[in-house]
Amino acid sequence: MPVEGPPTSEPRRHEDNDRLLQDFRAVLADGTEPELESFLADLHAADVADCLEALSEEERSRVLFLLPPRTAAEAIVLLEESVRSEMLDGFQPEQVSAVLSELPADDAVDVLDEMDAERADEIVEHLPEENRAAVEPLRQYDEDSAGGIMNTAFVAVPISAKVGDAINMIRKLTEEQRVELYYVYSVDHDGKLVGVVPPVRLVANPSEMPLEKLLLDDLFTANVADDQEEVKNKFDKYDVVALPVVDDNFRMVGVITHDDVLEIAEEEAEEDILHMAGTDADEFSRQSVLYAASVRARWLLPCLGGTFAASLIAIFFEQQMDKNIFALLIPFLIPIAAMGGNAGVQISTVIVRALATGDVLASQFQRAAYREMRIAGILGLGAGIFAAAGAFIIMNSGMNFGGGHGGAGGDAADVAASTFRLAASVGCAMMLAILLSGSMGLTLPYLFRRLGIDPAIATGPLITTVNDAVSATLYLSIALLLVG
Repeated sequence: MPVEGPPTSEPRRHEDNDRLLQDFRAVLADGTEPELESFLADLHAADVADCLEALSEEERSRVLFLLPPRTAAEAIVLLEESVRSEMLDGFQPEQVSAVLSELPADDAVDVLDEMDAERADEIVEHLPEENRAAVEPLRQYDEDSAGGIMNTAFVAVPISAKVGDAINMIRKLTEEQRVELYYVYSVDHDGKLVGVVPPVRLVANPSEMPLEKLLLDDLFTANVADDQEEVKNKFDKYDVVALPVVDDNFRMVGVITHDDVLEIAEEEAEEDILHMAGTDADEFSRQSVLYAASVRARWLLPCLGGTFAASLIAIFFEQQMDKNIFALLIPFLIPIAAMGGNAGVQISTVIVRALATGDVLASQFQRAAYREMRIAGILGLGAGIFAAAGAFIIMNSGMNFGGGHGGAGGDAADVAASTFRLAASVGCAMMLAILLSGSMGLTLPYLFRRLGIDPAIATGPLITTVNDAVSATLYLSIALLLVG
């Protein structure tokens, strides 16, 4: 349980968020300053954040300066990034530094990372010396690394200490700063991590007990350079509530707690979903509609180019075969491309999810390929049989394909004689499109992971666009081969 100073406000339950906002707006509109201040003092920081997001920029400034400093700081951290950026942009550097000084160093750095470097440096210069000393080392690490998300407030006790010494050090440290006490960390004279001790073992043993006798058998750590997704996977795998962070010399430099990991999981999930949809979190960093459109256009314009490639392929094959045959083939190109794209997205989504959760490691490609390609084979065979049967029935149903080719005498007879081969072309193309699209959905996430690119980009618009061109080439090549 976190060991902190007295809370700045008593949290109040608000199961109906709409009712909370109504009450807040009523006090804001008709209440006096003391009444508004009293209303805000009774709110949890998360409720304050909800209220702030519903206000105009001018109203936010008025409300913010009526809040206790700690509550104001915690509420700002909980705001949507675009709202937080808009609010802080209107503050002077010394005002922002006053807010950040109330936050843990890792949260303060997260806010600073959202600003341009020059403004962030100016704000850091206005921080109190103690806060600046805690914030500056964290800024050197990548924001998505263990070093970038760790907190530098932890309890480290020499391995030579006894239980009583450790308890006294904890008391002294918690009087000076806020510390979340999940473990006590034992270090040697060089600051290298030796082991961890749960606080309950300190309470349950006599004060003369040597600390080294209370260490846990297992020691799990993260390196400052580890990606935050690797950190999350370690929490899932080892079921710990906090993970010490060490440098390359195994000196302890920080700690990552379970609440940090929850934020990571939410951030990674949101990032993956947005990449699958063909956009990214950048569009939420500003409220501008034009900026959001530009972010999405970066994904959509290459997709547009891919669809034109499929059209050019179709035009090329039109010149290689009989016009009536081509007219019969084109209606079935859409379901072939769609089914191939759907199958590819299915497999890529499964692989991206498995890589993200650690269920499948990047080194286990053969294991994943063996399973997924067998599934794609079964689906492809079944879909191919159904597609061939459906195409055969439709082409013999009397529908007018190709602008009335049925009245063209010999041409119509030739088309009718080729119906079976045309249906076979549809079935074979459907099966192979699913297999090839499935192989792309399998290999692209692994390839992107090897290249250091988010594997989620391999799903959604990318794979469906590539599949359109591949399916068109495959289908029309088979038809040209079988029908001529």
